[in-house]
Amino acid sequence: MVLIKRSIAIFLTILFIAVIIGYLYYNEMTMLIFINSVFIVSLFYIMIGALFFVTRGGFFDGITLSVRRFMKKGTRMGATMEDVERMDLPSEAFEYSYTEPLLLSGFIGFLLTVLISYSSF
Repeated sequence: MVLIKRSIAIFLTILFIAVIIGYLYYNEMTMLIFINSVFIVSLFYIMIGALFFVTRGGFFDGITLSVRRFMKKGTRMGATMEDVERMDLPSEAFEYSYTEPLLLSGFIGFLLTVLISYSSF
């Protein structure tokens, strides 16, 4: 239920941002401008959601651990490296509760624009 509420709120935000971009950039709102604006904003939300998804999955944890190991062996930064080693890994550092709603609402906006563009033009 929380996923649906968040996805609806984010989707409405996508539509609102698309309308604002349409009026600010083009000074008018046509169907083509609306479709293009929703498409761009939806792709932005998909990219942000995908970044959260990849980070949450631990992709950057291996890179972070490798850099820590390299810096520990390759430099003489003992005190600094102790502080760095105590830092959380990227997958543990953030709360990723908006990953699925961002992806879902972005894909809905993307598919909506594709369907409207094929049926209208």
